[in-house]
Amino acid sequence: MREGPGVWPPPPLVVGGLLLLAYLAGWALPLPVHRPLAGAGITLAILSLAWGLWALAVMRRAGTDPRPFTPDTQFVGTGPFRFGRNPIYLGFLGIAAGLALWWGQAWGWLAVLLAFLWLDRAAVRKEEAYLRGRFPASYPPYAAKVRRWV
Repeated sequence: MREGPGVWPPPPLVVGGLLLLAYLAGWALPLPVHRPLAGAGITLAILSLAWGLWALAVMRRAGTDPRPFTPDTQFVGTGPFRFGRNPIYLGFLGIAAGLALWWGQAWGWLAVLLAFLWLDRAAVRKEEAYLRGRFPASYPPYAAKVRRWV
């Protein structure tokens, strides 16, 4: 069986690492950009986590492994994948944005931006090329009608 899209390091580690660096930077050199919005931040983070878990559940139910370095066995275009091609990554970004709201620090927003850029350029583009080759009958029409993010 073919290998997966070859995304490495795993996206949760990249996003988590950026958030950890942002938190530490905010502690060492505070750069407040707004007052901390804990309620809004926690709400956004929880909703984003639920969104990502829904996408993971849909992939598991379809019988495919959601890890981006393993081969896909089924094409999935249902559930949250109807609204955007990368709901798990969108969930990661929503969690990161929720933490940035909570912290109120420029570092958190920088982490969100860097996470988005890395996901979009390093992970998503590799996965899209892989999916076009792996599912040539179903992925291209899906990609033509469903947006990359939302």
